[in-house]
Amino acid sequence: MATREKVAKIMAMNELRSLADLDRALAAGKGKIVLYKHSTQCGICDGALEEIEEYLKNHSGAGEFYYLDLLAHRDVSNAIAQRLGVKHESPQAIFLDDGKVSSVLNHRAIRVAAIETALKG
Repeated sequence: MATREKVAKIMAMNELRSLADLDRALAAGKGKIVLYKHSTQCGICDGALEEIEEYLKNHSGAGEFYYLDLLAHRDVSNAIAQRLGVKHESPQAIFLDDGKVSSVLNHRAIRVAAIETALKG
């Protein structure tokens, strides 16, 4: 399972640890933003995180990526669902374009090609 240390190595991702972090991420909502919700106890989540990591290795500057450990910060996960109107799933990548949800990928749909498509939209 992914550890905090592994996630910290993904330098292109900002960590969401509080509602204030979420507020800042959404307030800075110009351009492309990706909110990635991850469970550290889920094998599918580990695969999704590897896909995001692979995408980020080859696509710098494609958007702002945010990582949420939803087990540690359930309140932030709930706020994302409520504020954006997106039903919670895990793993989940929510794509925002200028502050509006443009795409959502869940579970095994989180793949490099799907991320590329979602960010082009």
